Parts: sequence; structure tokens; C-alpha cells
Amino acid sequence: PPQQPVANWSFDANSRDGQTAPNEQVDVVEWSASEFIAHDKSLMWYLAVMVATILTSGLAYLISKEFITPTLIIITGILFAVMGARKPRELRYAVDEKGIYVDQKFYSYNGFKSFSIVQEGAIESIWFMPLRRFTPSLTIYFAPDDGSRIVETLSEFLPVEGRQLDPIDRLMHRIGF
Repeated sequence: PPQQPVANWSFDANSRDGQTAPNEQVDVVEWSASEFIAHDKSLMWYLAVMVATILTSGLAYLISKEFITPTLIIITGILFAVMGARKPRELRYAVDEKGIYVDQKFYSYNGFKSFSIVQEGAIESIWFMPLRRFTPSLTIYFAPDDGSRIVETLSEFLPVEGRQLDPIDRLMHRIGF
């Protein structure tokens, strides 16, 4: 028998599948939170970054006998230390029926396939999985008191997906970045 074409399923943020009546207005949920988790870094942390950078660039020079790779490793180490010293900003967040607002930037639900609640130590965050392959995910933090209202609003427009921290995120958490 001839095969029937298989319809690709996609989530339409404008279709609410009966979760909310068409004329019902969704409340805007607003809050302020840090843009990322800041870990206090001691002088020993910076010394460890410096030693690791020097050792790695020295090893790269011994293997390649060229200066380009060690130079790039040193620049990367410096940028790593500078980014580690950066303090998070306090951002305003909001979610409503149109999408997600992070300060003055707007993200439509149409750009995401799902969201996950991720536990990072004692703090929870929401990670949005983008539809496009090379688009970075969006992570937002919130106070525990606001969590249920935020998740309830988001789940009307995006499916919830289980997710754990990936190995790179666990490594960054472990080294206190």
C-alpha cells in the first residue's frame, strides 16, 4: 500500500488547545532577578585559572611548535577570568500571552519548542529550548515564591520538558564560574 505522508507536528503558541478560553486575558507575571548566578571567586581561583592557562599554552607550544595556538589559549584564559569577575545585573522579567520580556528585549513563544525547570544548587531557573539549531537557549532565574505563577503561565503556551544540567554546565558550576 502507498505510504501516507506523515504530518510534522509543531507547537503553535497562538493555539491554546482549550487550555484558555479564546477571549480570556492571561495575567502578566512580572519579577526582578539576577541575570545569572554569581559565585564568589577568591584570589586562589584566579591563580588557578592563570596556572591552568600557562600550563595549557605551554603544552600547546611543545606539541605544535608555533605561537598562534598558545596565544589564543592565553587570550581565552584572560577572557575567562574577566568574565568570571563580571557581576550580574538585576533584570526585569515578564511573561504574558505574547511571550517573554527580559528588560527591553522581547522573545516570542514561536522561537521556542519547550521549557524546562532546572535546579542549580538551591536556585531554580527556567531554560527555554530554541527551535533553531544554533540559537543559544534562554535562561531566566526567579524567586521561589514566583515559580508557580511563572510556570503556570508559561505552560499555557509552551510544553514543559524534563532536563538536567549538561556536562559543561555541571563543570562550570563545579569550578565556580
